[in-house]
Amino acid sequence: MSDPKKLMISGFRQSGKTAFCLSLALILRDQGLKVGYFKPIGWQTFVRERFPSGKQLGYLIDPDAQLMKEVLKLEQSMEDIVPVLADFNYLTSMAKETNEALEKRIEKAYSRVSEGVDVLLIEGGHIPQLLYSKRLSTFNMAKKFDAKFLIIGLIRSDIHVDDLIFRKTILDLLDIDCIGTILNNIPRISLQRTKDVIKSVLERDGLKVWGIIEENRELTAPSVADIQDLMEGEILEGPSNLDNILVEDILVGSMTAESAIKYFRRSINKAVIMGGDREDIALAALETSTSVLILTGNLYPAVRVLSKAKEKNVPVILVPYDTYTTISKLEGLTGKLKPGNTERIKKLKETVKAEIDWKGIYEAL
Repeated sequence: MSDPKKLMISGFRQSGKTAFCLSLALILRDQGLKVGYFKPIGWQTFVRERFPSGKQLGYLIDPDAQLMKEVLKLEQSMEDIVPVLADFNYLTSMAKETNEALEKRIEKAYSRVSEGVDVLLIEGGHIPQLLYSKRLSTFNMAKKFDAKFLIIGLIRSDIHVDDLIFRKTILDLLDIDCIGTILNNIPRISLQRTKDVIKSVLERDGLKVWGIIEENRELTAPSVADIQDLMEGEILEGPSNLDNILVEDILVGSMTAESAIKYFRRSINKAVIMGGDREDIALAALETSTSVLILTGNLYPAVRVLSKAKEKNVPVILVPYDTYTTISKLEGLTGKLKPGNTERIKKLKETVKAEIDWKGIYEAL
């Protein structure tokens, strides 16, 4: 059987590489192609699963690989789809296995996930240099499996442009065929400059830009469940479907009660952070479009607040941190795709199909 076309998809942190990987897989499947997925090096994440009864179950997994397996209905086991899981102390946790043994495990898994597919999408590690000390980085894997390389770029400043060009240079030195980049989640205020200036700079240095996707908060906003997972707070009130409640803005309730309503009406689908003793602010927030109340300092709210939140169907989360720490932890948080986010997955696929030259990418393989 002939070897499949292989594409290694790498990116910056929170660049949206998994979302793009899933969208491209769905698009190619619509063309009648058999598409497989492989993530040689996953990132070990503690996932907490909630049940309607209130019971929670925690386990270690790579949630991106789990998403791909469930949405694409992949038949292979998780052990084959993501054969190696790294953590923050991988030099210690992987010390019992030699580099050769880890590489052998990856090779065996690759032979199973690549069997019978036309295209194999290989997702890069948490960061591309992860496990470089063991010669198992994203670069090493692309070289090993002779995969074309695509970079998902997240441009927030001109430094990221230099970073993309630097990565292209590294790939050239390693004799890895980099077919180009996709610039993802570009803020609207930077969109025209990205098209007029940044694209030409990248292509002048040999990095083809296959498409530019504008940031869409509806697609990247975290859910209340994402916030709860990060903060590990106590849910005092709220519905069970926290995955479907999006947070598009974060406000701090530190003003006077008189100015609160006017302030809160400026934003929709927001999280409001405040001390649990600010009953007046909490009630004002609940009179506007609020996705979640986050109460800091482990200060329990008044019964009136919980009653109003239940009436408005707004979750209330109690966290042990002060307001500043809470804001810092939430900074930069983006939404994690879950298998049940069918509408978000559909919109992501439509966006990639419309904004990216996916046919050109396929032909480049």
